[in-house]
Amino acid sequence: MNLGKRLYELQQLDLDLQKKSDMLSQVERQLSHNKALADAKSELEESQKRLAELKDKQKTVEWAVEDLQSKLSPLQKKLYAGSVKNPKELGSLQQQVTQLKSQVTGEEDKVLEIMGQADILQKEIAVKSTHVSKLEGEWQQTQKQLLSEQTELQAAIDTARKRRGELTSTIEPVHLQLYETVRSRKQGHAVAKIEQGRCQGCRINVPMSEMTQARAGDIVQCGSCGRVLCVG
Repeated sequence: MNLGKRLYELQQLDLDLQKKSDMLSQVERQLSHNKALADAKSELEESQKRLAELKDKQKTVEWAVEDLQSKLSPLQKKLYAGSVKNPKELGSLQQQVTQLKSQVTGEEDKVLEIMGQADILQKEIAVKSTHVSKLEGEWQQTQKQLLSEQTELQAAIDTARKRRGELTSTIEPVHLQLYETVRSRKQGHAVAKIEQGRCQGCRINVPMSEMTQARAGDIVQCGSCGRVLCVG
């Protein structure tokens, strides 16, 4: 195989390696993060946090009810025992009992409201938990597929790299340097075939003398685009 054809094969290997490396990077990015699952878990955790806060709030209000009732109970006993005879003192006692009862009722209403909110939130959590479980199951299947793709791509890349090493060992360093220089300038396309007398890189006619040199296996660059020319 002449030098031009070897460089063309090297180019095809490099293009394939770049493509497979990009695909591998994409697979690895997908493996590292599942946005839908992460978002669903975040929403579930937020709801669970809000439920825990409601439970704490409910306990605080229930303690307030217990505290008020502990103050109300002895006053009610005193009121209903009939031991208070002084009208003014009796009126004051009745007023205290009425105020405490009102406060107890208000706090108990708060407890009921919190319990209602917690019930709604628990139902939301149940739905979100089911959704997260569903996404986790789907993610496990997706991971298996992605891991299989990752293994296949890595094996293909390793094989291509081995072949590239074997091929570059047959090409002189000066020619490899030229290939890499042109490749960096031409977005990976350092070598162009000559077809129907034209450089397939820039579509410009190639002089007969250059075509002859290329057929002979010499390094010839297109006078228009600078790519290395390859025949056949």
